[in-house]
Amino acid sequence: MAVAVAIIPMTSLAVRPGSAVVVVSVADVWSRPLKTDEKPADTLRETQVLSGELVLIHESSGPWARIEAVEQPEFTHHNKWEGYPGWILSKSLGYRRDSGPEKMGISLGPVDIIQFAQKAIGTPYLWGGLSKSGIDCSGLVHLAYRKHWTQIPRDAHEQWMKAKPIKRTELKPADLIFSAKADNPRKITHVALYAGNGQIIEAPQTGMVVREISFKEKYGKAPDEVESGDRVGERVLYFGSFLH
Repeated sequence: MAVAVAIIPMTSLAVRPGSAVVVVSVADVWSRPLKTDEKPADTLRETQVLSGELVLIHESSGPWARIEAVEQPEFTHHNKWEGYPGWILSKSLGYRRDSGPEKMGISLGPVDIIQFAQKAIGTPYLWGGLSKSGIDCSGLVHLAYRKHWTQIPRDAHEQWMKAKPIKRTELKPADLIFSAKADNPRKITHVALYAGNGQIIEAPQTGMVVREISFKEKYGKAPDEVESGDRVGERVLYFGSFLH
């Protein structure tokens, strides 16, 4: 049986390599420790970790801890499957304490995944974002599945690596539409959720918000005019599924 937990914040002095801890509140994960008063570029943000999320501590440096976010599978950093790596402020971490019974979650279906994504419509795009304050394209997809007890990779390219390739005729709600630049068709740079009825839900780019838009308006062709692997304008599109 699952148990409810209380999260106890800890100081940087309590951080020990090898510890498995949880996140106290939503926090940015950076590619390196930031300098005092530094205003980092968005590209230094690797991802975000959420309240209650489990992470492993690999080392500490002053107020910073190098962690692995084990609930966010990733491959590209070290050419192996692992939790998402990066640096986080130690004050964002804490310990769990059992505090009583809690109802266990159950895996839900494509409608629930789409409904979660629709609730995110209007959320600002944020590179590496994974929360209500901002989210990126793969973060939206990862979180929509994760909230419904299906673990998929954190980033778009890795989601494509793990998804089952499908044909356009197999495309169903909550399946994924991946795109790559035509000059580098094996490097996925964007992912969107197929919402059914020719609609998609996506977090498009910096300066925009999560939106629902027609496939044709986004890509210039109707879904029935495109097959997985086709070039459409300056993009190559692929279809994939975690639910088939």
